[in-house]
Amino acid sequence: MKHRLIDRRIRQFAFLPALILAAGLALGCALPSPVPVEDGGTAALTYDSAAAASSSSSSGAYAVDVTDMAGNAVRLSEPASRIVVLDPADCEILFAIGAGDLVVGRTSGCDYPSETNVIPFVTVDNKTDPDLVLLREPQLVVMSAEDAADADLISALASAGVQTVVTNAPDINGAYSAISLLGSVTGRSAEATALVSNLITSLAELQGKISQHDQTVYVELSPLSSGLTTAGGNTIVSALISFLGFHDEFEDQAGFLSITPDQVVGRSPDYILTTTAASASETGSPEETTVPDETTVPDETAAPDGTTQDGESQSSDSPVSEIGSRTDWDTIDAVKNNRVFYIDPGLITRAGPRLAEAAGALYSILYEGVQP
Repeated sequence: MKHRLIDRRIRQFAFLPALILAAGLALGCALPSPVPVEDGGTAALTYDSAAAASSSSSSGAYAVDVTDMAGNAVRLSEPASRIVVLDPADCEILFAIGAGDLVVGRTSGCDYPSETNVIPFVTVDNKTDPDLVLLREPQLVVMSAEDAADADLISALASAGVQTVVTNAPDINGAYSAISLLGSVTGRSAEATALVSNLITSLAELQGKISQHDQTVYVELSPLSSGLTTAGGNTIVSALISFLGFHDEFEDQAGFLSITPDQVVGRSPDYILTTTAASASETGSPEETTVPDETTVPDETAAPDGTTQDGESQSSDSPVSEIGSRTDWDTIDAVKNNRVFYIDPGLITRAGPRLAEAAGALYSILYEGVQP
């Protein structure tokens, strides 16, 4: 059944050593690659071009003169001091580079770090409300490509003369570029450079322990009761799985997908990762997992689901056990081999400063069989 992956099993980790080389050039320092450069030298332009686009203009006409990740010019007379952020990963980036105090509004999904709790929401029923955004009097609104597709929001911001910055990070390289971009618009370029360097170093260290596998991973982003959704290719979820040397079970389809139970059974993934948390009665805390649509990543960070160190469930009604009890799912390789785990959606679905932590959690599951 895994024959459909044969044409993809030669996939290499070239992007990371190439990125290290490119980042070393862009950041003005030499960062060693753990893999020979010839394994992926031509891919260096991915990060280098994005970093160049995010650097300040030498014209001196603006304090901030950059191009965002949608190709839009961003020009400010001074670094932004009042920001509304709509994407959870971007919110994490802003706090990680020391710009959290500039954030004056957020969506309900922007829940990390804990300092975000005091920042007012600009959402109603999980949808961004243009009036609430403008009420925060932002100089800048930072949003994902999906947010930028909201025509009413973009029109309202343009009419009010509010500058927008669009990020788009479907992979690890994109996350580095988003960090660099947000560093530029907030006057925190040095902090952004340091964060990128730390992530590159951490991922390079982990890469030394990674090998290639034909096995596949199915990530369940919403439970069966809400309608199954998963991440396909061209998502940070798929990119992280690929980085670990495995295949995203649905990498042949792009984006966030609605799927059926029969599709999962038919594909019989080797690993299943659920982002559905245990109930409050099992963890002692409220259940916060939300259900994504086809273009939206789960926003809420949830607590672990009570599995043991070898991935076996401690409770007969935990999400992990529920997966194994589904009709015909006992025929799936992952279920037969007790390879069903919980993973924090806040880690695996956000292309931000916790990428190394996300990769480490995946390593614990895929290489050590340990619930992170």
